[in-house]
Amino acid sequence: MLKEHPPSGFDLQSENENNITLVLIDIIENRLRQRGEIDGFNPALFGRVTRDQKISNIDGSHPDKMPDMHFDLKREHLPIISIQDGLFVECKPVDRRHPVLSCYCQKGLIRFVVGDYAWAMQDALMIGYAKPQYTFKKLSSIMKNKRNAEFNTVDHNEICEFSIYRSIHDRHFEWPENRGKACRITVFHQWLSI
Repeated sequence: MLKEHPPSGFDLQSENENNITLVLIDIIENRLRQRGEIDGFNPALFGRVTRDQKISNIDGSHPDKMPDMHFDLKREHLPIISIQDGLFVECKPVDRRHPVLSCYCQKGLIRFVVGDYAWAMQDALMIGYAKPQYTFKKLSSIMKNKRNAEFNTVDHNEICEFSIYRSIHDRHFEWPENRGKACRITVFHQWLSI
């Protein structure tokens, strides 16, 4: 929809990260969630999809963290931390001026590993706005490289049938109220070719 049915005046090739994210949220929230066009993605199971929702990191030292997108989950029946329950999404450009390691990973992915975003969750999503020549090969080489130990990568692979990449990371922090060591987090990477 972003490519084939964009809003009037929107050009995916020339837009910046913020404008792409705004239009993407509009499509997800107003065209998909509200209309229930995707099985299971509807107002009965999901609350609003929002941009830059302020949340706190794991230790509360940064109360104004703002992931690019947040999908609210309607699961009040579960014993969870309601305000932290959702799909947290970080979006980053991937191109010559925004390298995969320094921009996408060190300014994006790391936030899920250290407890800035999705610290109460087991899954998260990263969206790359990637120029066509950038593929998951670069991300794979970063995940394999022992010099990038700060990402605590346990496993990673491309899931070709869905055109996504999956990485699993250890997290070295404790959950609040003596709930134990944080579980690993699985981050799904979707790169939109722009």
